[in-house]
Amino acid sequence: MTQTTNADGENFAEDPADRAACEHEQRERVWHPAARWQVIQETIRWAESQATARRNTPRACIERERRLMLQLGEGQSLG
Repeated sequence: MTQTTNADGENFAEDPADRAACEHEQRERVWHPAARWQVIQETIRWAESQATARRNTPRACIERERRLMLQLGEGQSLG
C-alpha cells in the first residue's frame, strides 16, 4: 500500500481502495470497545422493536383470495 502525507501531516493511501481501508481502520481505532458494544446492543434492540411486515397473515391471504375470486367471477359474467 502506497501512502502519501497530506499538508496536515496525516498519512493516506493513494489508491482509492487502499484509502478506504485506511479510513475504515482509523474509524475502528476510535471506537472504545464498551461504547461499540453498547451501540451494537441498542441497534439490535431497535431492530427487534420494529414491526414486522404482516402481509402474509392467514387473514390477509383469505381476503386476497376472496377479492381474486370476485374478480374472476366478474370476468366470467362479462364474457
